[in-house]
Amino acid sequence: MFNYADKVISISAIDTKDDTCRLSLRTDSDALVASIRDIGLINPPILRQRQDLKYQIVCGFRRIKACQSLGWHEIRARVLLGDLPELDLLKLAILDNRSHRPLNVIEQARGIEKLSAHIPSRNRLEVLASVLGFPPNQKVFGKLSKLCRLPESIQAGVLDETITFEAAVDLHELSPEDALSFFDLFKGLKLSQNKQREVITLVQEIAIREDLQPGHVLQSKEIRTIMDQPELNQNEKGLKVRAYLKQRRFPMLAKAEEWFSKERKALKLNEHVHLTPPPYFEGGPYTIRMTFKSMKDFDERCKTLDAMAKNPALRRLLEPFK
Repeated sequence: MFNYADKVISISAIDTKDDTCRLSLRTDSDALVASIRDIGLINPPILRQRQDLKYQIVCGFRRIKACQSLGWHEIRARVLLGDLPELDLLKLAILDNRSHRPLNVIEQARGIEKLSAHIPSRNRLEVLASVLGFPPNQKVFGKLSKLCRLPESIQAGVLDETITFEAAVDLHELSPEDALSFFDLFKGLKLSQNKQREVITLVQEIAIREDLQPGHVLQSKEIRTIMDQPELNQNEKGLKVRAYLKQRRFPMLAKAEEWFSKERKALKLNEHVHLTPPPYFEGGPYTIRMTFKSMKDFDERCKTLDAMAKNPALRRLLEPFK
């Protein structure tokens, strides 16, 4: 049970840079400014007075910022009484947020970072899951824990879907500079989760093989040239960047794919007959797929296959790639 004293506090006496109890990355307050201007401050923020007599914000960061934007010099607040431990302050801030809505993954990650030092390891997962509202699952806990190690701009990017949750987790062991290089690239592309993770893997493997930092790979002339082409949309840039990285990571495979594509065109197949090579051209079986609706269609496909069998390009395709 918390005890409060309702007071009018000078905003200049509030340390707005003390983010000990801050979970959210949100800084937008336009809608809140309009609401407070029209109907006043309905829900006062909760503060705690520190030993230096400055006030620490426990709940209400955005409300206080909105009041500052309106030019207010004083604000009505609820000031906590007594010497409260930091764990209680954090729990109060979290519960205040959860009373309005569920916490997002970044708030959960930041909550894990702030609370972990105050909770014994033996039951940390269960306690944090209960307080922060995520499944009591070690795998989920591990991924959330990794998010809070990333630069704040990347954390914000998870929320606005510039980078996916899983791709962001993949960046957690990189230096902030390298992680931000990936994030800057993803801002200019439109990639699914799997394709973002593919890019991360390819770049890291290239960096290891060529003894470079991942950021140096991402700053290559080839990638910069692709990203600087205004006639390409985000999808087209994504295709070209991924193709370049695959070619650089697997030069022989890229050469094989180019060769196969050329020879397959020489077979003059139509949209109803498809020839697929073995994975990575490693000696497995080729696959032919054909579609038809009637016996007439089937006969036509058979003619296509017969012509294909007589085409010298097929023999070249079936020879070991060199």
